[in-house]
Amino acid sequence: MLSGILFFNPVRLSAQNTGADSLARLKPFIGKYQFTNNKMAFLQIMLQNSHLVLKQLWDKQEIPFHQTSELEFYNDERKFPLKFTRSSSGKITQVLAFNRDLWNRVPDNYTPPMKKIITLSGNQLKPFEGRYQLKGGDGDADDIADITVVDGHLSIKHEKDVTNLLPVSNLEFVTEDQSFDVIFTKAAGGAVTQAVVNNKDVWLKDK
Repeated sequence: MLSGILFFNPVRLSAQNTGADSLARLKPFIGKYQFTNNKMAFLQIMLQNSHLVLKQLWDKQEIPFHQTSELEFYNDERKFPLKFTRSSSGKITQVLAFNRDLWNRVPDNYTPPMKKIITLSGNQLKPFEGRYQLKGGDGDADDIADITVVDGHLSIKHEKDVTNLLPVSNLEFVTEDQSFDVIFTKAAGGAVTQAVVNNKDVWLKDK
């Protein structure tokens, strides 16, 4: 009789039920999501220790979230929410991050076609060199980026990070893994005036 009581330990059953309930509740959110502003940027929503975890596939960074309502989650450290959208059939189709960045759910094995890299001459690349400041920023170090020409391509330095930019057209560049793009604008005289990252963040070139 004693062995039967130990086998049906209520604490153990409670823990198992809690884990099963979390899996059932959170499983519909698990999947791969594509950024609407950049078709080469993806998130993976995963389940770890009964919590949702957002993994940025371009840098492998993982951010945990706790559930605040049926379709909403929150990260306390970075102070931003995830808000999911459910279709009429009950499937999760989108997630909104930071109340502004929209990501569409795609099949887990989906990979977009890569853009063709072209070659630009040193003279063609030279006008892009210079310092850029984030429009609407406060002027701190994280709002400044420096672009130089290195070995036949552009190199952008932002704080301590250095990233290569490869041309896919005369004004559009991508990172080596094509996880984000940069589209430049030129004035009538040919001077570069700004750079737009992922069709969202505008960086103004210093004159």
